[in-house]
Amino acid sequence: MKIAIIGATGKSGQKILAEAIARGLDVTAIVRSPAKLTAKVPVIQREVLQITATDLAPFAVIISAFGNSDGHNRQEHVQVMQHYVEILKNMHKRLLTVGAASYLFTNDQKTKKFYDTPMMRLSGLRAGSLVLETAYTTLRDQAIGFNWTVVAPAVTYSFDRPATGHYHTGAEVIQKNAAGKSIVSYADFAAALLDEVQAPQYLNQLMSVSED
Repeated sequence: MKIAIIGATGKSGQKILAEAIARGLDVTAIVRSPAKLTAKVPVIQREVLQITATDLAPFAVIISAFGNSDGHNRQEHVQVMQHYVEILKNMHKRLLTVGAASYLFTNDQKTKKFYDTPMMRLSGLRAGSLVLETAYTTLRDQAIGFNWTVVAPAVTYSFDRPATGHYHTGAEVIQKNAAGKSIVSYADFAAALLDEVQAPQYLNQLMSVSED
């Protein structure tokens, strides 16, 4: 199974790439700046919106760790998702993308989104979260001829937090640990995502992750 990781030099991408290499998977990085890669893997140099169907043809699984640093301007995420929908149409691939906790539900009854909590409204991040949700729904509603999974981390997504090796997943709802906190390290998130690659449970669903 050949795997492509788009955005393999970003925070999520780095950890996903490292975990894939540790598992001995056949992985290629698709990046804008190959010089930023610290691992020796095959590389395709592309801006994300310049990736073509031909570029992705050799791969059974495409992982997108695309992200931008401006929490108030998320429109590019919608453009990227629209691009994926177009180039993957009827290619019978599998796409997994790194999502966000902001548009997950806060309860099992699925009556309230996290972006509607007072914390998110006061933070000024609600508008950006709605755009991220549009990116997700674009994929959910428009994907034709390929499988997808959007993998959303916990509310606290920590790059420096050490891996625990223990996590659990759900569909569409924020997950929490035994102490009632929604938190996951980038390393545990990468493990959860690649477990989903190797043993799918959330085909065409929004998957959420937290440490135990």
